[in-house]
Amino acid sequence: MKFSRRSILALLIVLCSLPALSAQEAKPNATKPEATKTPDKSASRKGREWGAAPVPEFVPERVMLGWVGDPAHTQAITWRTEKLADTPQIEFALASANPDFIKSAASVPAKSGSLDTGNGKTVATYRANLEGLKPNTHYLYRAGDGKNWGEWNGFRTASDQPAKFRFIYVGDAQNDIRSRWSRLIQAAYSKAPKSAFIIHAGDLVSEGYRDNLWGEWYDSMGFIAANVPSLAVPGNHELEKPAGTPKAESLPLIWKQQFSYPQNGPDIPENESYYFDYQGVRFISLNVNMMENEKNFDAVKPMIEKEAAWLDKALKDNPNHWTVVFQHQGMYSMAHNRDYVKMREALLPLYDKYGVDLVLQGHDHLYARSQKLAGGKIVAPDALGTVYMISVSGPKMYEIDHRFEPLMAKVIPNTQMFQVIEVDGDKMTVRAYSSEGEQLDGFQLERRNGRSILSELSKPAADPIAVAAK
Repeated sequence: MKFSRRSILALLIVLCSLPALSAQEAKPNATKPEATKTPDKSASRKGREWGAAPVPEFVPERVMLGWVGDPAHTQAITWRTEKLADTPQIEFALASANPDFIKSAASVPAKSGSLDTGNGKTVATYRANLEGLKPNTHYLYRAGDGKNWGEWNGFRTASDQPAKFRFIYVGDAQNDIRSRWSRLIQAAYSKAPKSAFIIHAGDLVSEGYRDNLWGEWYDSMGFIAANVPSLAVPGNHELEKPAGTPKAESLPLIWKQQFSYPQNGPDIPENESYYFDYQGVRFISLNVNMMENEKNFDAVKPMIEKEAAWLDKALKDNPNHWTVVFQHQGMYSMAHNRDYVKMREALLPLYDKYGVDLVLQGHDHLYARSQKLAGGKIVAPDALGTVYMISVSGPKMYEIDHRFEPLMAKVIPNTQMFQVIEVDGDKMTVRAYSSEGEQLDGFQLERRNGRSILSELSKPAADPIAVAAK
């Protein structure tokens, strides 16, 4: 076989180049010998960088936001695991689209506890409070124990100055929570996804001691509870006790371990009232369960007087532009066989005296919104007075009682509702929606010369896309 001179030359070039190529391929391994000698270390580094699935017994569950301090500089987080973790903690960092935000995360230890769920099972509970945060700043955080971590969630701190914001308010969820309440809270979040927090006006579940019902509540809230703070006032159903247990005003341990709120309430055992200030508004959560049973009123009168004195001070020493109270039972109840005369005697003088702007309530399983009221009577839109709202978010409905209907501007029965309330300087705008996202009521309060002016909001034009979809 004959080879041309050109073929022989090409073959020699290839043979001479082979050692050089081998040297180049070996060079990276020569600079990092550990990569070939100890592959386990490489895998370990990847595990730390990308994370690993948590052990099931230590998976953070029922993660929820709240506050025990100033919303501009603090954030409280609660969660639980099946077994007690050795080093429970929260990692948090400034939010960033760059995934390397995790490298700058700081850690805060959590306090642990235990909870008997009533079914022969005990779970571990945790509580952590982040402090020294920057106002009006978006943070990311995750719960875990240093080895087992939950997902990264987020929150935004409040501004330390009066500024525009909005929040969601829902009445009683209570029944068929996973089945028929879940759609409501999803609709509320879809309508107002950047809400600062959610106010729950009591009776979140039908029996406050039952862990499985709270499980339904958390399932329905989904990621919302871990990204939007929940501020709740206890309703009468939160006080429900197991059969054979004496009735009492004490809240179940599960309530105290899962909700976070400022410990600035009156020194009354199990009362759980509190207030917090948010960007120009003082919010007061008032537990009025003790006032529901008027036959027992005299027996609890000392506690009521103590709570009233605390409320008087919280209203008097209020530097904010607006005041919003949320309580469970309604001042002007719209359901049959309910008329809390003594509760009005105890609280209305204070609401009138200090010009409470808005009172948010539940309990009556319907929607009702009053005219501006003072002294139990309708006053002019520009007079000193208060607007009272009752709402229901769950599927259980009551018939209307017409006793106080003349005081109402709007009454809507048999409708699952949520409300979106926006505060912008001298204006507070309230819109009430059905679970289908349709605005069914709306009004505005505008602050002028130390008092508010009430005006009705016209119903917005129908969404053309939604109309076409029908």
